[in-house]
Amino acid sequence: MSWSNTLKGELPNEKLLLLPRGFEVIGDIAILNLLPSLSDEKHLIAQTLVSHSKNIKVVLLKKNKLAGEKRIAEFEILIGDRTTTLHRENGCVFHVDIAKTYFSGKMYFERDRIVQKVNDGEDVLVLFCGVGPFLIPIRKKKDVRIIGLDNNPAACLLFRKNAEQNNIEAEIILGDANSVGAIFKKKFDRIVIPTPYGQDRFLNLARPLLKPGGTVHFYTFKKDFEIPHFKRLLEEMGWDIDYYRDCGCVAPRVSRYVFDLKEK
Repeated sequence: MSWSNTLKGELPNEKLLLLPRGFEVIGDIAILNLLPSLSDEKHLIAQTLVSHSKNIKVVLLKKNKLAGEKRIAEFEILIGDRTTTLHRENGCVFHVDIAKTYFSGKMYFERDRIVQKVNDGEDVLVLFCGVGPFLIPIRKKKDVRIIGLDNNPAACLLFRKNAEQNNIEAEIILGDANSVGAIFKKKFDRIVIPTPYGQDRFLNLARPLLKPGGTVHFYTFKKDFEIPHFKRLLEEMGWDIDYYRDCGCVAPRVSRYVFDLKEK
């Protein structure tokens, strides 16, 4: 049921037009992005959401944009008393603390797509690994060696907990992705880089860690009209673009894109 239908009669028409088209759900937590002009109605909107979605127990209001390499935002709890949840995806379970770690439920398709690309026997590295949503399903479904790097201690702790929960082995390193060249002395068949907004430099930093014939899955944020230039730039840098796609809009005309890259 649409927002306009669930809240019709509760809000004036001019307010209904300001409602977001949807909301993100992680586990049993719904995350709302509301315009400031709807602040007086935020509790009514949250209560209506819970009343019409039996699986949602907590509603959080996002107060600002993600900040820093840890990609943490501030939230106001509108309904409930926690920011932790258990999220199920791709046959795995993940303990998540939305207030302390970055997690996007919208990336489930991409995470499953990468699993299908991985071959047994690979060495796989994920930078900005978070609580393990890329690596855990890979290790659960493929016979590989996995390493995750993140500079957020809370994320690393939850990754370890999630590895145990899903009965898999993983090497988890608390460290700065700016220092990957010093941290890792081995090379990898596959590197996944879900970069923070505006930090494309990590593609070049991770490049020396790629084995000959290996693949990088590089995630970046771009405006739609920037993609042709970015593709040319990648090719000039010596990358073959195996595949790319729009992974979803994050702001007006701005989407997250993935590029599957191999060295020429």
